[in-house]
Amino acid sequence: MGNPEVRAPESAAGVHWDIDVDIVVVGGALAGFTTALHAHELGASVVVLEKAERVGGTARKAVAGMWVPNNRFMQEAGTTDRKEDALAYLARMARPLLFDPSDQYLGLTRWEFELFDALYDNADTAFRALEALGAELEQDAEFPDYHMHLPEITAPRGRELFPHNPDGTRGDGESFIAALAELVAQRQIPVHVDHRVAGVIVDETGRVVGVRVETPDGEIAARGRKAVVFCSGGFTHNEEMRRYYLGGRVVGGCAALSNEGDFHRIAQRLGIPLVHMDAAYLAPLVLEKMLHRDPTMMGVFAVPGDSLLIVNSAGRRTVNEKAPYQDRTIQMLSWNPHDAEHPNFLMFPVWDQRAADRFPGGFLGAFIPDSTSDASHVVSGDTLEELAVALDERLVKLGAGARNMRLSKDFAASLRGTVERFNGFARGGVDEDFRRGETPIEITFHGPVADDNHSPNGLMFPLADKGPYYATILAPGTLDTKGGPRVNTAGQVLGADEQPVPGLYAVGNASAAPTGQGYISGGMTFGPIITFSYLAAHAAVQDSKTG
Repeated sequence: MGNPEVRAPESAAGVHWDIDVDIVVVGGALAGFTTALHAHELGASVVVLEKAERVGGTARKAVAGMWVPNNRFMQEAGTTDRKEDALAYLARMARPLLFDPSDQYLGLTRWEFELFDALYDNADTAFRALEALGAELEQDAEFPDYHMHLPEITAPRGRELFPHNPDGTRGDGESFIAALAELVAQRQIPVHVDHRVAGVIVDETGRVVGVRVETPDGEIAARGRKAVVFCSGGFTHNEEMRRYYLGGRVVGGCAALSNEGDFHRIAQRLGIPLVHMDAAYLAPLVLEKMLHRDPTMMGVFAVPGDSLLIVNSAGRRTVNEKAPYQDRTIQMLSWNPHDAEHPNFLMFPVWDQRAADRFPGGFLGAFIPDSTSDASHVVSGDTLEELAVALDERLVKLGAGARNMRLSKDFAASLRGTVERFNGFARGGVDEDFRRGETPIEITFHGPVADDNHSPNGLMFPLADKGPYYATILAPGTLDTKGGPRVNTAGQVLGADEQPVPGLYAVGNASAAPTGQGYISGGMTFGPIITFSYLAAHAAVQDSKTG
């Protein structure tokens, strides 16, 4: 969409209101729909304005896990999820270098701590309220928190909820968004697509009372008598902002293509400070899918196969291939001070024909194609040496799209030695370099062990002595960004004076997340979004001041 411009705040004096409701919700996806549903339930009139041609945003292609501490399923099963333990886990993962269990805020800033505190206190209430509106949910009682093996974790399983389809199957992002959209339609809440909010309208006191909207039929003004709630996502697809705030550390992302940081720039026009702008929910991406702007692309959440390893541009393993996606991506950003380069920025999964036959398909963003899917991102060679030549030729072809990176001259020889070392670990059952296969989340993401894998570690299997061999190119990317204006526990946007900006709210990736550099666990976007949309809707509807 080309990083469209936003406008300075406009005075409400003399504005003709084309839409006049209590609550204007900007963004027609998870945060927007749940905010609208709760506000409607509380008796407010609501309109939803969606920038894209269809609703759903990034949530549409998500797995749709939801991290919900002390949820009703845990309570009904008698599972204890103590608040102090949950908060310690959140703080430990969000700020590992600052975590201090003796500090009243656990080493976090007060603002971060208060959001985590509100998440624990209100998550179950918000999800019960969503179920009361008609959403169906189920628990995966065995799904592990990503770092449940740490000694601090006292409730390692049971926090993960998923949508439940009426036919009894587990839902995903697409089915969940469809269900929420149906609930919105049943309540006759207007939803307008192709409606891009380009700026806010303020009254003489500085209160946000509406928005200026670009539509296919021209500009309109939408009034929010009580509040305007931005649920418009992060800035993943604003290249200028990505370069400025993330410094080239990511090549793009799998967020909805409409996530261009519109609200971040609107907030700046209001003099609202932005925080955590250098942080993101990270995941490796299949580079060529990203370069083709494939709207269905997912992050590589799970690396497929057992006779598969990942190497850097020098042909060496530098990461546990089965670790959670955020952790794998962080390793891609390491710096070599001697050579003044990021040697792991591009990573290269290498697999054999056995893995190609046994682990095809796109499960959780996996990259081994099946017989019906596009395989243009895969290169091959009958030997490891031929594979190296094919990979380097692909890098040359991609040029600037691959940051003009090339394989090292001794890549093929190094890769052969790496494969031999990996194969020894696979036969012995212990990954002496990266401890692959030792944590519950790795086992969960890997899925069933192959029936011919009788080695002590079911997540490893020796690569074949003969080709063909296959590879693809991974680069660091985002699920979406974490930075933005700070909000309080009611979802009110905080100004430069740290006081709420009257009439202005934000939920989800349009606002700053308290999770720092960590990815706490699966569902750590959906769970907080649904919780804080509930809190924001209540606060906005109860706002006694009207524009």
